[in-house]
Amino acid sequence: MSLEDTKNATNQKEQTQLPPDGKPDTLFLYISIITAQLISIAFGASAVWTSPVLGKLQQNDTETNPIGRPITTVEISMLAGIPELTNTIGILLMPKLSDVFGRKRYLLCSGLAMLLAGIGLAFSNTVLLMIVARCLFGFSGAWTVVCLYIAEVCEDHNRGKFGCYFGIFHQLGNLFGFVIGPFFSVKTFTLITTAPMLVFVAIFAVVPETPIYLLVKGREEECKMALRRLRSNKSEEEIERDLEGLKVIRAKQKERKGKLVDLIKKRESLLAVLFGLIPLLTKYLSGVTVIFTFLAPFFDSAGTSLSGDIVAIIVAVVKIVFFVLTSFVIERFGRRILLLISSTGTAIPLFLLGIYFYLQSIESTILVHLDWIPLTCLLLTVCLYGLGLGPIPQPFISELPSADLRAVTSSLVHSIGSVVSFALTFLYPLVSESLGNQWCVWWFSVNCAVGSILMYFFLPETKGRSFEDIQEMLKGREEH
Repeated sequence: MSLEDTKNATNQKEQTQLPPDGKPDTLFLYISIITAQLISIAFGASAVWTSPVLGKLQQNDTETNPIGRPITTVEISMLAGIPELTNTIGILLMPKLSDVFGRKRYLLCSGLAMLLAGIGLAFSNTVLLMIVARCLFGFSGAWTVVCLYIAEVCEDHNRGKFGCYFGIFHQLGNLFGFVIGPFFSVKTFTLITTAPMLVFVAIFAVVPETPIYLLVKGREEECKMALRRLRSNKSEEEIERDLEGLKVIRAKQKERKGKLVDLIKKRESLLAVLFGLIPLLTKYLSGVTVIFTFLAPFFDSAGTSLSGDIVAIIVAVVKIVFFVLTSFVIERFGRRILLLISSTGTAIPLFLLGIYFYLQSIESTILVHLDWIPLTCLLLTVCLYGLGLGPIPQPFISELPSADLRAVTSSLVHSIGSVVSFALTFLYPLVSESLGNQWCVWWFSVNCAVGSILMYFFLPETKGRSFEDIQEMLKGREEH
């Protein structure tokens, strides 16, 4: 390679990592994104709600247990699994409304519905009421629209970084739930973890709609105003240039309204679905989300001297650290390589953890010397998971489709993922009780290995590419 080629490659690399003219992202952009992510915090806390609550629901103490009797294993599966199923229906049907009413308005309505459902859950005193409240809490599929909102308010150079924020704030919600849960009653714990939605509803009303959505709806002046607010560090000339770039994208849509049937009409739309499914299904089939749902009882079953609640907090903190680390390095290394490292790496500690549970099942005498394995393997699992499988699939899915199909593609892909999540969450307590934890964990490990193979052969790289470039790449241009 010549000196000139090297210089050009270096310049191109810097352009994919630095904002235009070296300007930092604006404070208002951070405020808009972080406010939207309050939904992610609430969803994160809801995802691990069962971890500290199940221990209370299994007690006979009526002051601790709001349902007044110990919960059964089948009821545990229903309480954890049925909301995942209804969330799937919601994700498939509801986010499409964001194309009609707008990303911002849909998120505001969803936030209010989640707030009311959270309050209802706090005052539930039967398993049935708890299931209904948890179903209503996640039915809107608001977190998928959060991913769309962020993808559409960002630029090419910062889309990957801010896209990882969903994973970071979701993990903050996990930590929030793990820290608060053991020390409060079910009612107080639920009210505290629902509180972010009150803040969200109060603040999100002042943030702008996404510029792309406004332009799609023909509201050019509002689009320009949104660009000025989100990119106040740019001159009027730069804003006009950004607006023209959005117009080019819009012109290629030819005023089409995205429908589910459109996904199979064009090769690039179908590929967007398939490429989005590979990392997302690997994420769910890795079992990490299921383990987090039952983390306290899962670790208690390992029989070590550490409390499951304390381990849950430790694991959540480590997970957040690696999610944050990924947000800093994703634009340097790219989506694909981080996903490959993450998926391959996650398979190894999960396999070792399966061996530990197997030795426990046969009451091996060497187990007394291996009580460090469960925590070590869990920490390694969340570290490697946090490097890719955890934070990257959601923003990656939002990057692949064209603007008119972004909502419907996201709904379809995430609904399929939720079906898988429902099946795993519902079946895990039953399978682990009948066959043992080792077979569950080994299966999760194999899934990670298979996911790595699929990503190596099929997954494209989107680092530094504009939405237009990604569409051209999916149409058949070779990627180098």
